[in-house]
Amino acid sequence: MKEKEWITVEHPGYLGRKKELMYRTWNSEYGCYWRLVWELADKTVLDYEEIFSRIYVPGYAGYLLNNPKETLWLAATASYTYDKDLITREQAFDPNALYEKPNTPNQFHNVALNIALEYNLGVRFAGENPLQVREGKPGTNPDDWPIGWRFSPGRIPTIRPDLIPNINLDGWWKKGSIEDLYQKAKVLQINDRTPHYHRLIRQQKEKEDGGDV
Repeated sequence: MKEKEWITVEHPGYLGRKKELMYRTWNSEYGCYWRLVWELADKTVLDYEEIFSRIYVPGYAGYLLNNPKETLWLAATASYTYDKDLITREQAFDPNALYEKPNTPNQFHNVALNIALEYNLGVRFAGENPLQVREGKPGTNPDDWPIGWRFSPGRIPTIRPDLIPNINLDGWWKKGSIEDLYQKAKVLQINDRTPHYHRLIRQQKEKEDGGDV
């Protein structure tokens, strides 16, 4: 069977609470012939497991190695980390525990942090309670933010800034962070089993030929 061919439709950016709505919209427009993947600046396309293992985990591991005081504080303070919803220790090391679950925001940067500390660095969590690692809400008092806010992926620099696509996309994250790469590289693609695919191919060819679209 011929392998499906994919074409990028758009960079959807941060979805947040719009995720379920956007998924319904794409299902209505493209049926089951769409996907979200991450297209890096060098045109490498990664799926979720690859962006998690090749960008998130190494990013956190590199940060922890370069910031030993924060690493020791984290290990001594927490029994493991979580994002929005409190989870079990087993879930805290499972990248798919809270990824693409119905009516639930994706939560996995904490898993990358947990894996980076215990598996990559070999440092065990020794604290008594789970620690929330989540960005504080903009415009609120930092004293009210989760204790582990500084481990947000929007604050941790990516180890591969050269792979961040050169597109204009602003958000709550810092430029050059893990989150910056994740959001800018995220693309909506459709495959050649939908009529929209062939229309987009024609439009791209017209652009390349200098014609009006």
